[in-house]
Amino acid sequence: MEWTNSERKNVFIRGLNKVISLLSAIFLPFINLMVSAGILKGILALLLANGLVTEGTSTFSILNGISDAFFYFIPIFLAYTAAKRFEVEPFTAMLIGCIMLHPSINQIMSSGEEVTLFGISIKAVTYSASVIPILLAVYCTKYIQKFCYKIIPETFKGLFTPPICIIIIIPLTLIVFGPIGSIAGGWIAKGYEWIYSLSPLIAGIFIGALQPFMVIFGLHWGLFPIALNNVAVYSYDTIMALFGGAIFAQGGAALAVAVKTKNAKFRSQAISASLTTLFGITEPAMFGVNLRLKRPMVCACVAGGIGSAIAGFFGCRAISFALPALTTLPVFMSYAFVPFLISLLTAFVLAFVFTMVVKIPDVAEGQEEAEDVNSIIMNTEKAGIEE
Repeated sequence: MEWTNSERKNVFIRGLNKVISLLSAIFLPFINLMVSAGILKGILALLLANGLVTEGTSTFSILNGISDAFFYFIPIFLAYTAAKRFEVEPFTAMLIGCIMLHPSINQIMSSGEEVTLFGISIKAVTYSASVIPILLAVYCTKYIQKFCYKIIPETFKGLFTPPICIIIIIPLTLIVFGPIGSIAGGWIAKGYEWIYSLSPLIAGIFIGALQPFMVIFGLHWGLFPIALNNVAVYSYDTIMALFGGAIFAQGGAALAVAVKTKNAKFRSQAISASLTTLFGITEPAMFGVNLRLKRPMVCACVAGGIGSAIAGFFGCRAISFALPALTTLPVFMSYAFVPFLISLLTAFVLAFVFTMVVKIPDVAEGQEEAEDVNSIIMNTEKAGIEE
C-alpha cells in the first residue's frame, strides 16, 4: 500500500509536532532558570574582562561554581522534566542523572585511560552539560519501570523497581546511550557549523526573520538543544546571537506602535511590551501588539533579518546559553561584541522606522484587551506541549 503525498505530509507534520511538544515539555519548566544561569555566566566573564577576578583564585573558583552549576548538572534537571513527560518515577530518573555525574565516574571518563565494565570496553564520555544521553536513559527507563510494575506485587513496587531500573539503565547508558549521545551531539554540532559556515549572513537573515514564527509554532524549542550542545562541544554558540535581531526588532516595532496610537491605554501596553523585549521577553510585544496589528510584525521580521544578518556576518557568539537581552550582554562579549551591539541597535531602530512609515490600523477605545496577552502566551505554550 503506497501513501499519497498528502498522507506523507500528514505523517511528517505529526512527527514534527511530537518532537516539538517533547522538546517544549522538557525545556519549558526551567527555561527562565537556564537564562538566569546564562546571566551569571556573563557577569563572571565581565568581571574577568575587567580584571576584578583572576583565574586560579579561590574567588574565581567559587564564582565559576555559581555560574556553571546549572549547565554542569543540567542532566539532572532534564531527568526530572523528561520523567514527567515519559511517566517515569522522577526521583529514580534524577538518581540516574546523579550517577552519571558522580565524581568517580567523571574521573575515569576524563583520565584518558581505557574504561571497562565487567570486561566490556566503554567509550569515554563526559556527561556534564550533556543532553542526549540522559534523555535516552530516561526514555528507556519508562519501559523497564512498566515491566517491573507488571511483575512485582503492589506492596513491593516502590521498593524494588528503582534499584532494578538503576542496575539495568546505568550499564546500558555507559555502554550504549553515552556513546550514541556523544556521537550524535558531535554530528549535530558539526552539521550546524557546516550550514553556518556556508553563509553566516544568510543564516542570520533566516533566523532573524523567521524566529517570531518559530516561537509562534514552537519550532524554536528545536534550536535550544543545539545551542546547548554547541556550548558543550565548542564552548561557544552562535544561534543565540542570531536571535538578538529578532528579539530587539519586536521591541522597536512595538515602540513605534506606541508612538502612533491615539489610544492611551494601548500606548501604555505597547511601551511596556517594548521595554520587556530589552530583557529578552518578546511575547507581550509579539502577541499583544505586533502580530495583532499584522504590519508591525512584518516590519519586525524584516528588521530582525537585517540585524541578525549583521551578527551572522561578523560571527557573533555567546560563551553560554542566554537569550539576548540587556542583562545577558556579557555572555556575548567574547567575540565581535561591538558588531553584536550594532546588530541589536540596527534591528530595534529599523523596526521602529519601518513601523512608523507604514500605515497601520489603530486600536479603538475599549478594545485594548480584546484578546488577553497572557492567554495567548499560555495557549501558545500549551500548543507546544500538548500533542
